[in-house]
Amino acid sequence: MNDILKKNARILLGVGMILIVVNVLSSAHPLIMKQILDIDITVPNALLYLFFSYFLIHLLLLISKNARNSIINKAMAKILKELREKLFCHVLKWDMTTYQKYNSSEIYTRLTADVENVSNLFLGTLQIVLNNMIYIITMVVFMFFADTTLALIGGITILLTGAVSYVFTHKVAKSNKAILDKRDKENRQYSEMYNKHKLTFLFGLQKKNQQRLCQTLDEELIYRKKYIFDKGVAYPLALTIQAIAIYLLLTYVFHINTTISLGSIYLVINYIQNCRAPLNEIFTQLEEIQSSTMSLKRINKLLKEQGKEDITAGEAVPNLKGNIEFENVCMEYGSNKVLHNISFTIKEGNKVTIAGKTGVGKTTIANILMRLYPITSGKIKIGDKNIEKIRIEDIRKNISYISQTPYLLNDTLKNNITLGEETITNEQIETAAEEIGFKKVFDKFKKGLDQNIEKNQLSYGELQMIAFLRAILHKANIYIFDEPTSNIDLKTEDRIQKLIDNITKESTVIIIAHRKSTIENSDKIIYLKDGQVDMIVNKEFNPPFTNYA
Repeated sequence: MNDILKKNARILLGVGMILIVVNVLSSAHPLIMKQILDIDITVPNALLYLFFSYFLIHLLLLISKNARNSIINKAMAKILKELREKLFCHVLKWDMTTYQKYNSSEIYTRLTADVENVSNLFLGTLQIVLNNMIYIITMVVFMFFADTTLALIGGITILLTGAVSYVFTHKVAKSNKAILDKRDKENRQYSEMYNKHKLTFLFGLQKKNQQRLCQTLDEELIYRKKYIFDKGVAYPLALTIQAIAIYLLLTYVFHINTTISLGSIYLVINYIQNCRAPLNEIFTQLEEIQSSTMSLKRINKLLKEQGKEDITAGEAVPNLKGNIEFENVCMEYGSNKVLHNISFTIKEGNKVTIAGKTGVGKTTIANILMRLYPITSGKIKIGDKNIEKIRIEDIRKNISYISQTPYLLNDTLKNNITLGEETITNEQIETAAEEIGFKKVFDKFKKGLDQNIEKNQLSYGELQMIAFLRAILHKANIYIFDEPTSNIDLKTEDRIQKLIDNITKESTVIIIAHRKSTIENSDKIIYLKDGQVDMIVNKEFNPPFTNYA
């Protein structure tokens, strides 16, 4: 963040300078009116000169305000872009271990709302505070052009009005936050009642839910009354203070010092009446500063994360192939031990299934093979090469993976399959889709492969088929299928099994599976239990699958 501010220091300094100009010109209006009221009409062209000055100030003020708005908007857009770009690029360099610390909504909020808040902090909130502070300081200084005693009365009035504004602005903000919290609670209750209405009817929870909601609404009503009271009291109280100040001022000029001019009286009264709005803005923005500061802390926390992944470091192996060997591999997620001394060999060109109950570490084996996570100890080799010494980029280019959770991009059907690989043609996609019986899905879209698709337009099984097409079209030496047939019909499953058999002729295939039909015809089956290899059986042996499903 500091480097972005330093880079834009000249712009920020320019904003500060133009704010001074704008507020000096704004405060100068009553000063010119004072001169007009106190004018000596015997001086030639004096009135004309003052009217010209008043017009010139108006013109300069208009130009400077437009310049201020233009500079601030451009600077805000520039800083917002640079901050968002820096944060996004930083997050993209993380390794998977660092990603595990945050959920997707948390990172999304940092990239959008928090970045917006921080940008507003420097060119929105702080600019407003600085702008109004300069305006008030200028007013107080200009009061002394009238009379020292009047300036003291005006200054004390501004202080008292500021105290009232601070107290009640804080109270209003606190009440407003409480109202929003209650509204969030109500929305959660509405959502829960709507999404779980069957549960409500089956167990007769209508009355209980109604009582919960009514209680929350009653609590919100209490805060709303407090909000209305605080909002309503602040303005008349400030007016009362100003009225008392004006009364004391007039008493002074009519009974104590009768030599003070009409223009001086006008000047001080004008400033007293105009001080409340900028004071309110200052204290309102101070509440916003707290929120923006929290956003800045959250962004800095992400920027301080050092878990970067360098995919280009290591030995270059463009064509990575050969036997896959796990030698006493151990792996932990934090303090949770997942794999314990895993050892096995997968021969090049074989189809091997890794089976076992949920949570025994099947998917973890795929993750560490692709170097998404580091191992704690042991060694993994592909073709006699330790994968920790090979470039991550080459490892992932040589492995094609289908996860058990299909992902869909907000893009065309073709781009969802090719993932931007321009060498894959429409004919290749349609041929591969025809082999697995998926081509009919293309026909339901008017634009075919060029149709923009959304997740709700496809069934879970169809999403999985798209993931399967991705894998087989991005040709690789090693294929990993994580539950490849868990959400498709038996006919399609049979086609996929045949296609996997064809892939095995040229590549190594690893299948992570629960279903018995997926395990059949594997060259080797590795059974896991409690994070360890419990049994390894060859194709000729009929495995006791029911003990591991």
